[in-house]
Amino acid sequence: MATEERVLRAPSKGVFRAERSIGDLVSPGDLVGRVGEAEVRAKVGGVIRGLIRDGTPVTEALKIGDIDPRGRREFCPTISDKARAIAGSVLEAILRVYNV
Repeated sequence: MATEERVLRAPSKGVFRAERSIGDLVSPGDLVGRVGEAEVRAKVGGVIRGLIRDGTPVTEALKIGDIDPRGRREFCPTISDKARAIAGSVLEAILRVYNV
């Protein structure tokens, strides 16, 4: 499965302007947004699962979005397995510190 290709990054410093929204299906090469005059295009096909807010100032190479190559819109509002694992680890660490 695509890894780094699914991540959308700012091509330069500037203000991000979205052309798409979370839940939109994209194909490789589709325009997702712009930072100044620089285009941000999808490298893989799938559904946009995360996207920084339109009008947000960004720095070069900042992660501004994520494409889920599985292409299933119903996954957009759910927590990813990675986020769930990190949250569980944080909870375990807090419980150990407080001996709960």
